[in-house]
Amino acid sequence: MHITKDYDVRKAEFLDTAMRLFIERGYDDTSVNAIIDAVGVSKGAFYHYFKTKEELLDELAARAGDQAMAIVEPIVADPALPAIEKMNAMFARTNAFKAQNRELMITLARVFYSDRNALLRSRMTRRSVELTAPALARIIEQGNREGTMDVTHPAQTAAMILEFGATVVAGFARRLEEIDRDPAVGDELILSMRVYTESVERMLGVTPGSLTLVDDSIVRIVRGDTAESNGGKG
Repeated sequence: MHITKDYDVRKAEFLDTAMRLFIERGYDDTSVNAIIDAVGVSKGAFYHYFKTKEELLDELAARAGDQAMAIVEPIVADPALPAIEKMNAMFARTNAFKAQNRELMITLARVFYSDRNALLRSRMTRRSVELTAPALARIIEQGNREGTMDVTHPAQTAAMILEFGATVVAGFARRLEEIDRDPAVGDELILSMRVYTESVERMLGVTPGSLTLVDDSIVRIVRGDTAESNGGKG
C-alpha cells in the first residue's frame, strides 16, 4: 500500500537515509538508486525533492549547519555574557556533546574523514563555516567593543579561525583510532588542540590563557576516561 507522507517528513527521510548510506558506503559509491531503494519510493519521488545527488548533499550540509547554529545562536544572543565567555561557551557545549558520545564520534570520524568521503566532508565543512562565521564575527565585534579583543577584520578572522579549526579537527579525527595502540598519540592530539587555542588567542589579541577551547571534555574524547583537571588551559 502506498503511504503518502508529509513533505518535510519525507524529505527528512531521504536526508537521513542518504547520510546513513554515505557513511556506510562513501558518497561516491552511493547511487541515487540506492537511496531510492532504501527509502522505498519511486525515482520520481526523489526528483520531487532533489534535482541531483549533489543537491541532496548541499541539503545535508545546510542541515548540519543549522544544527550547529542551534547550539551557537543562544550563546551569541545572550546579553549577559562577555565576548570571551561566549566564545568559551560555544566550544564547551560542542566539546561536551562529543565527549558524551565518544564511541559514536570515533566511528563517524573514521568514516567521515576517509578519502571516499572527501566531497561530503568538504561540502559540509564549507557550509558550517559559512553559517557559523557570522555568529563568531559578532562575538569578535563585541570583544572589540569591550576592549578584550583587538581584531581589525572580524568577519574574515572568524572564517579563518573556523577553517583553521576544521583542519585541526581533521588531523585529530584521523588519529583517534591510534590512541589505544599508542597512548603517546593522545598527548600529541591534546597538544595540537592547545596550540590551536594559543594561535586563536593571538589572532584575537586576547590575554594569553583567556580561552578554554580545549577542556576536560576533549581529554575525555582522547583518553576515554574522566580526564584530569588540568585539561582546560593551553
